[in-house]
Amino acid sequence: MKNSIVVFVCIILISCLSASAQKTIKIWGNKPLSSKMKRSELVVFKAKDNPSGISVIVCPGGSYCYLGRKVEGTEVAKWLNKNNITAFVLYYRVGMYGNHHPAMIQDLQRTIQLVKENSVAYHIDPDKVGVMGFSAGGHLAGTAGTYFNINFLEELGITPKVSLRPAFTTMIYPVVSMANDSIVHKKSRRFLLSKIYTAELAQMLSLENNVHPDMPPVFLIQCVRDKTVDYRNAENCTVALKEKKVSHFYKLYNDSGHGFGIKKKSGEAENWIHLFLHWLEDTMINNN
Repeated sequence: MKNSIVVFVCIILISCLSASAQKTIKIWGNKPLSSKMKRSELVVFKAKDNPSGISVIVCPGGSYCYLGRKVEGTEVAKWLNKNNITAFVLYYRVGMYGNHHPAMIQDLQRTIQLVKENSVAYHIDPDKVGVMGFSAGGHLAGTAGTYFNINFLEELGITPKVSLRPAFTTMIYPVVSMANDSIVHKKSRRFLLSKIYTAELAQMLSLENNVHPDMPPVFLIQCVRDKTVDYRNAENCTVALKEKKVSHFYKLYNDSGHGFGIKKKSGEAENWIHLFLHWLEDTMINNN
């Protein structure tokens, strides 16, 4: 009887560990072209139940210098799992290790490629793979949604057989502009572009100036009293989305705060997670 109980407990523990264990993938393999690429990792948070097949690649923020791995990464992924959405947290290359554009978008495009190519194993729909980013990660997600028609992997000898276009783009209190000095987040620009950059590159990566009608649907929120990233980044982006008739949802909260992820805070901006779920259902399910 005692042995039976021990065996039963062990089975329960193994089941719990298997359910909660997450898989980490080196997106460039164990022998990447550059030592800097060794840090590029993807953590898979597979939802137990995902009837819609929707999945989200999550890009934490951190001024393109570092990564907010917990608040804007793992906590977000676990929340998505609770809502029957498979999540992939991308730890992309950042400036504190000497990386600059196009390293970040290469990491994200590589992730989109791997996720779509392995959709059967993840039990997801390859046509419902979206991207979500926070702050500088929001800029990266926006870059993927804007420039999916450019293969930044080409210089690495990679030509994906799948589309690099995300199904949707989610930008939470995002960095958007790289050229407008009156609103630019200078730290993000410095680490993305380096200290020396061309005006042409800054214009290219100013997403508000490069919106086009073929972009995927965009979900965007910002706080008007955000003291880190000027809210006009989001405002200008929204104006451009309207002009180009890109399907989008935008909410400007009369609130302060930045870098809060999905955590509850003293203010109305915490409601963005509920708005996102409703928008996602309307965009990915009801409209299909």
